[in-house]
Amino acid sequence: MNSGELTEPFPQLFGRSAFWSELERWERPLVIIKSLARHDDRLIFASFSAACVFGLPVSLELLEDVYLAVSPRSHTGKAGRFVRCGVRPTPGIPTFARGTVHGIHVTSPEQTVVDCLCTAPFPQALAIADAALRFLGISPDELGQLVRRYGGRKRGVRGALRVASYADARSQSGGESIARGVMIQEGFVVPDLQVAFPDVLEPWQTFYVDGAWILDDGSKLVWEFDGKDKYTRFAGEHGDAVTRMMHERQRESRLTAVCDAVIRFDYRTVMAPGALARLLDAYGVPRIASSGS
Repeated sequence: MNSGELTEPFPQLFGRSAFWSELERWERPLVIIKSLARHDDRLIFASFSAACVFGLPVSLELLEDVYLAVSPRSHTGKAGRFVRCGVRPTPGIPTFARGTVHGIHVTSPEQTVVDCLCTAPFPQALAIADAALRFLGISPDELGQLVRRYGGRKRGVRGALRVASYADARSQSGGESIARGVMIQEGFVVPDLQVAFPDVLEPWQTFYVDGAWILDDGSKLVWEFDGKDKYTRFAGEHGDAVTRMMHERQRESRLTAVCDAVIRFDYRTVMAPGALARLLDAYGVPRIASSGS
């Protein structure tokens, strides 16, 4: 085998360079987890790694390391690219609950979600919380109860409870949730989600936007998160790139007939410090007098 045919995406884990290069960035963490699980079936994945296995929206920057569940009596903390997480028994459960997904041992969905909410930055935690409501079939109040039950005295429980209070199952993607989390952090009024607007050409049709603010003077400010996944799905539904662009421009022109502004942004804007806030301020999006962030 010629040199250069193998790559080492994780310490002591090798794979074919061609296979690795063809993977999307978001696919790579799960491939690493699956490979580690096949190598050692005693491993129990926790926190962000377990959330990845469950299919929850975890930001890639949180998946650089692999998180493993261990007893609190064991050595915990980071060692290389592994993070050993001490998982205490939950009251009423004799040992930390675990399950198996696709042959991979993971902490229970409830424990996984709570651990993530206790440690992730607010916007990234909100993405997991929004998805967890749908995944677990629970309300924000019930999510708060899970945080109290599974969080115990864990560091970050207060922050996790705050995240749970803002969770909203209507969010359609992790990117939208992270954007809303940044809005909340920056002190903006929390937008309504999946707001319906009529199509002026076909009144029986309805447009749904990612989020909107209805101001006291009746002004309607709409926001839409431009994510790659959205346009991938859109292309599949509407054909080639030209058709896609025409359809999107027509949709937006009709939206501007029934609202006062359409604010579009992508993940890069969301993650650039202060960029989203400057954009929203420019459009006159209201802020809460005291955000408490």
